[in-house]
Amino acid sequence: MLVMMIKRETPISIASGVFELSREGTLLILSGGNYTNTVIWSSNSVASVNVINPVAQLLDSGNLVVWDENSTKENPIWQSFDYPGNTLLPGMKLGKDLIKKRERYLTSWKSPDDPSIGVYKYWLDTNGYPQIFERKGSVEHSRLGPWNGLGFRGLPIENTNPIYSVEFVVNQNELYYRYKLKSSVIQRIIVMWDGILLQLNWIERTQEWVTYQNIVVDSCSRYGPCGPYGICAHIRSPPCSCMEGFEVKVPEEWNAGDWSSGCQRKKPLDCGIGGDRGFQKISGVKFPDTRRSWYNLSMSLGECEMACMKNCSCTAYANLDIRNGGSGCLIWFGELMDMRQYDENQHLYIRMATTELSGQSSFNKKKRILTLVLSVLSTVLLLSTIVYAFKKKRKGRQKKGRGNRAHNAHKDHSSLQSENIDELPSFSMHEISMSTDNFNIDKDWRMWFWSSLQDEIRSSILDWPQRFGIIHGIARGILYLHQDSRLQIIHRDLKAANILLDSEMNPKISDFGLARKFVGQDGMARTKKVVRT
Repeated sequence: MLVMMIKRETPISIASGVFELSREGTLLILSGGNYTNTVIWSSNSVASVNVINPVAQLLDSGNLVVWDENSTKENPIWQSFDYPGNTLLPGMKLGKDLIKKRERYLTSWKSPDDPSIGVYKYWLDTNGYPQIFERKGSVEHSRLGPWNGLGFRGLPIENTNPIYSVEFVVNQNELYYRYKLKSSVIQRIIVMWDGILLQLNWIERTQEWVTYQNIVVDSCSRYGPCGPYGICAHIRSPPCSCMEGFEVKVPEEWNAGDWSSGCQRKKPLDCGIGGDRGFQKISGVKFPDTRRSWYNLSMSLGECEMACMKNCSCTAYANLDIRNGGSGCLIWFGELMDMRQYDENQHLYIRMATTELSGQSSFNKKKRILTLVLSVLSTVLLLSTIVYAFKKKRKGRQKKGRGNRAHNAHKDHSSLQSENIDELPSFSMHEISMSTDNFNIDKDWRMWFWSSLQDEIRSSILDWPQRFGIIHGIARGILYLHQDSRLQIIHRDLKAANILLDSEMNPKISDFGLARKFVGQDGMARTKKVVRT
């Protein structure tokens, strides 16, 4: 296995080359031995302090390291892992060292037999949110997508892998990806001369390298085959389709098998005041290119939605990390490029015109439902409070009215006694109440007045049809007195207490000039006594 090559473009053609370590901790390749002392290659090691007794050591990981008494394992004077070729070994970082201004990436061979630098480059692009790209010359060849806490979103996610674990670091000093082996398996990732990215395992029994995983496996692995807003699915024919709410941009090209022009919105976005603020949830897709994106590691999904809603250029948002229910915020600007269909439950929220939404985003929908429920509950509670207060106040007035009448009756009786009116017979309120059973007749005749209706037990005697019949009979009686009777009747004391009910609950108006008693079913009586009503 060839891991690192020095002078790939201009290999040494002479047989007398010398490889040595200088006192300053610099690795050198010299031509002609000690006689000519011509430097062909130098590691250009730069130590922050004076180097003391430098040592070059090849570690079991395959890393060639130069260090001295002052250096540490994490900060050697020089190491070969900082200068990878076409192979990524476990523990090797792929990304950027922001302090030392160093970038680590893989490059393919030019051909199977020519180790010079080829046309394929495999690197961590740090524009926007970091993601892994493979480029052929100056053209993007494939994209593994951004990191989601478990893996890169352009690959099927393995929640647990028995062979290796993956580490992705984003901080102020470094941006890098690396993987570490969990077992004694020997493994490497290699960019082949034709751009194929393979993960290989060494089989000790057969003494050969076998493919563990082919990272770029189908036509949908190629960068952006379906253009902007298009989704690729290699199990479908044709593989490209537009997202819901989008349509083919150039139908002629699309029908001819050229899908690179992609899709466009059916309804343009309105970002003005009161404009489109809805999002459409899409699941199971590779996340779009993040080079034109913004991210925050600590924001919640709800805060992410609000941040996207406030920016008219925002076209989509999602969680950065899908572990533990999701965390972090990733926001896209401009067209959404290079998406493909996956079975993994990864959610992307696309900004849409309100007229194109079949439903609001989950957070919008939850907030609207919560607002509606709270509004309804508040209204019901307010109305219940008003009704309760009204009934309580009305009940208090009724009690007060009854008390006032009793008090006035007692007061009138007392005043009559004080005036010594002997010729007027008087009765106490208690005597009247006892004699009339609290003004209620429970025999052949029944008196219907408001105080008895407050008694739930007694009021159950009269159902609503009976009450309606009583009211109807009273109305007919009054109508007869005023329109059909030959005699003119003037009422001065017609009230509920003067409405009598017979045994069949028929109303009888008792206070319109009766001078003689009649009972039962008698309809009339004659008398010469003159009375008034």
